[in-house]
Amino acid sequence: MELSQWLTWIIGGTGAGAITYWLMEKLAAGVFTPEQKRYISLALSCVLASLAYVASVALNYSPEPADWQAWIETLFSIWFVAVTGGQVIHGRQQLRD
Repeated sequence: MELSQWLTWIIGGTGAGAITYWLMEKLAAGVFTPEQKRYISLALSCVLASLAYVASVALNYSPEPADWQAWIETLFSIWFVAVTGGQVIHGRQQLRD
């Protein structure tokens, strides 16, 4: 997998959600309450997706938004997908157990 594909995977929601889910289950197990883990995971998935997007723009894999409003709209949609993807992964894992 090339870097551009990896960044796209993270930005697309599934990657940010999967990485966050793994981090919260493996590294934060027993450290936080379930409610704290929920809020941390929501924020972390947004941060990971945002960093991947900024890296993608900086490396010219994605076009740079034209103005500040386009940046906000793009980041909002990335955050929405990242949070939704993380929740789907979490629900799938919990329902399977």
